[in-house]
Amino acid sequence: MASLSPPQLRPPSPPLTHQQNRWSLDDVIGPEHCIEPFYFQDAPEQVAENFERLLSRDVFSEADAQFLYDWLLDRGVSPAFRAMLDCWLEDELKHYQALRRCYHALAGVSYGEMDREATHRAKKRNIEPIADLLVDEFSILLLLAYDEIGSTYSYRRDLAEFYQHFGRAIAKVGQHLVRDEGQHFSNAAELILSLYPDRLQDVPATLVRFDQREKQLACTGSYHGTFFLDHAQEQARFPKDFNAITMQVIEARLGIAALPGQDKLKRLWQWKPEGRAFVPVA
Repeated sequence: MASLSPPQLRPPSPPLTHQQNRWSLDDVIGPEHCIEPFYFQDAPEQVAENFERLLSRDVFSEADAQFLYDWLLDRGVSPAFRAMLDCWLEDELKHYQALRRCYHALAGVSYGEMDREATHRAKKRNIEPIADLLVDEFSILLLLAYDEIGSTYSYRRDLAEFYQHFGRAIAKVGQHLVRDEGQHFSNAAELILSLYPDRLQDVPATLVRFDQREKQLACTGSYHGTFFLDHAQEQARFPKDFNAITMQVIEARLGIAALPGQDKLKRLWQWKPEGRAFVPVA
């Protein structure tokens, strides 16, 4: 595949400062962290089992950040995007290690078993189902923004429904996930505004393409290990207008639409099926 299209030359502008939520993994949760038994006893019914199923996916989709980073660098990105990606990868690999520790503590899964599963999944990676979305740097930045804002609200839901029930360390991990993903979204948006202001008119139609592809993948629960569109495997956990609302959030952040009302934003992480205390993980 050809190299990604570099940004058009423009007059020099002040260098971008990519914001990053700095935190120490070892200060938050150790590799042999133990969840006290009373947390399992006090958690709502079936929360532990559903949290375990959720982590069995999230651990490995966070690990896929390394693949995406390598794929992008192999094809070429602008210096500004490279600087942002370096910060982004540092965070995502920290998320991978943090979620491994949560999974180990919650479910007793060994790190060796997780390593073997990660190796198995890596053999099945396939970027072709989304390759036509990755046409240039603008599109990739927008897809990153689309993915990260979805993760921000998804993790906010997970924090309330799962992480908070298993002690301070697990809850703190969830809080950092929410902050980090929100910052990644903001950094991607800032880079679009800085490098591609002449492409803002393309944002709505491009977002619609992302939404359509994610829904196509969701019909089969398909996620191909490329980091992008990993939410296709859990669409049933979101309200039906989740993507429509997050797309409007992106457009608002880029200055081309109004921000959704607070009632819509709250529904992104507060919606639940009728009669349920939390959204089950299929």
